[in-house]
Amino acid sequence: MNRVIRGIVIKEQPSGEKGKLLYVLTQNEGVLTVTATGARTISASYLKSAQLFAYSDLTVYDKNKHLTLTEAKLTESFYDLRKDVAVFALASYMSELSLQSAVPADDGILRLLLNCLYALSRKLADTDTVKAVFEYRLCLALGLAPDFSCCAICGEAGDRFDFEESAFFCGECAPNPESCFRLDEGAAGALNYLNSCPAGKILSFGIKGDSKRCFCDFCEKYLITASDLRPASLDFYKKIIKDT
Repeated sequence: MNRVIRGIVIKEQPSGEKGKLLYVLTQNEGVLTVTATGARTISASYLKSAQLFAYSDLTVYDKNKHLTLTEAKLTESFYDLRKDVAVFALASYMSELSLQSAVPADDGILRLLLNCLYALSRKLADTDTVKAVFEYRLCLALGLAPDFSCCAICGEAGDRFDFEESAFFCGECAPNPESCFRLDEGAAGALNYLNSCPAGKILSFGIKGDSKRCFCDFCEKYLITASDLRPASLDFYKKIIKDT
């Protein structure tokens, strides 16, 4: 049976002599594995759609849930991601996170990835901000949404996050004040904004200086501690950033 799936290639690997195995992130079916016979030949009709980060409508032959690519209509290649090694490394990191966390439901991860890749390819925001926003909104998609509006105990203004409790506290109420992550007002405001903003507005906020560094550091640490996800590509991205 032939059917059409819409998705983005988030991983590819060689298959056979000239083919590829594509891992395609979709909106309603999670990650699907698609065999693209002959995709490593220049003459392949679906060559552009069988590339990493290619977002396409893929026509596949489905036989007992084994999917074979027959034709494709490319929507967006995100080719510009390949022009900067740091941007490419970040896009690969976000793709690996998506591969590890996507489920067969509309959990918002596909749209999140597409929005962040678009921002990177069009230089709509710097890499640190895009990385942090992706990490935190991914946590929200996984059902991990702390409240940064006030202290979880007394209701007053807070400035400390306890990763063990996954809660926001003021200095007086924090159960383990010395091990808490200090969040300034700007960083906490950005996180609260991301808790409720529409998917199309995830980068429509301003943050800079110490608040930005605090925000970015928090998002990475929260992802790692709350979701237990730490792809190897994160270390590669950090090495690239350090060397450039």
